[in-house]
Order: sequence, then structure tokens, then C-alpha cells
Amino acid sequence: MRTKKEECIIDEMGRVSLPSLFMQLTKLETNDKVFLRSCDDWIIIDHHDENENVPVPSHIFIRTINHMGRIVIPRSLRDDYELKPFDYVELYVIEQQIVMKKRDEKSTALSQKPAAPPPYYATLTGRQIQLTSEFLTSVGLDANTEVQFFINQKNNIVIQKYEMSFGKKTTLTFTAQSRKIDDRFRLTIPKKLRDEFSIHSGTMLKIKTGNKQLILEKVENEKEISSVLSQQIDAAIIGKLLK
Repeated sequence: MRTKKEECIIDEMGRVSLPSLFMQLTKLETNDKVFLRSCDDWIIIDHHDENENVPVPSHIFIRTINHMGRIVIPRSLRDDYELKPFDYVELYVIEQQIVMKKRDEKSTALSQKPAAPPPYYATLTGRQIQLTSEFLTSVGLDANTEVQFFINQKNNIVIQKYEMSFGKKTTLTFTAQSRKIDDRFRLTIPKKLRDEFSIHSGTMLKIKTGNKQLILEKVENEKEISSVLSQQIDAAIIGKLLK
């Protein structure tokens, strides 16, 4: 029986981040080797037992789930299913397998650009916010990427990839602040901005995506904060029960 559908984005290297819940359901772990094969409209991801000395047919591929839960979709499979960087794919769990297919274009807005993911909520811990690989990939960012901080016309903090550009027309105000996303996808909010926007440890931030941008809004509505915290607690409980 299928679980709740998840959608992921193929990054520029042809990788997909496997949802942690799906890995728990299928008993997969980081650094595990898996089979990938095609079946009709689907790509099937299944366990690979290294102890079985059985020849692998040419249409079946073996790949390793990396330490961040990402897996490379072989180039020939991406070509067969016309999967390109930043395309969305749908993932389900059936029995002990993860199955994946390209998202139905009929459900996509009439645009060449992928739909923006829903807002991501992060609570400031000390000076840092915790981001995710999938969310960063959706705006062309990744671990160890240096970013710059701006202020937009709505007085929100905007984060973009660091670039040297002079005389470029923009509606953003540069704050002269830049930081690097660390290898665990954490980002430090500069003290100047924390003070200016009254952001401190424990503050919840709503993070939306724009055109290769992350847009940060301070969450002050108590109902919204309560709802988000409730969802996070539920997810944590489910994660513990599945272990």
C-alpha cells in the first residue's frame, strides 16, 4: 500500500534526496547500495544484497545512498524519463521499495519553471538556522556555498548566492553582510540583522523561495507558531515510533 506522496527535486548533478521517513519505512540507511530499474512509468529503488553473487542485468543499476540521504539517478534513466535538473519527481513507498516518477505536468502550473516549494519554518538556535538540502537545491544553493544578505521592499531579509556584480539594477538593499552555509546546511544570521529585526535564539522564521532567493520573515502570529510546533512534534514522534 502506498504511503503519503512526497515530492522531491532533481538537483544539477542528477541527485534526489530520499525522504527520511521513506528510508525508515524501507529500512534503508545512508551508505547502503540499492538497485535502480525502470518499470513502465516508474523508476524502482530497491535493496541490494552485496552478499548475493548474482550477475546484474544491464538494465539494472547499482548506486549508493550518500551520507546526506541523496542518490544519483543514472544518466540513461534520466534520459529515458526526460528528467532534467530542477524537475520534480513523485515518490511513494510500495512494500519495501521506493518508487519514483516524473511529476505529472498536468498538475504543474502553466510555466516552464518548477513550482516553488511551500514555506519552510526554522527556529533560530543561537545564531543559526537549520536548512535542508532539498530546500537549498530549489534555489540553486548547497552546503559550503557563500551567500549575501539583502533587504527587500517589504522589509524582509533576502539571501542570495554570493556574486561580484557592479552596477546591476536591483530593488534590493545590500547589507554588506555575507556568510557561508556550513556542511550540515546551517546558516548563521549576522548579528547586525539579528539586532535590526529583533531576531534572537528561539525566534521562528518563515522561509520562502523567490528567484534564486531565500526570503526570511519573522513569525509573530501565535496561532502560526503553535501550528508549526505541533506539526514538528508530531513528525518527531512518528520518527521515534518507526525506529
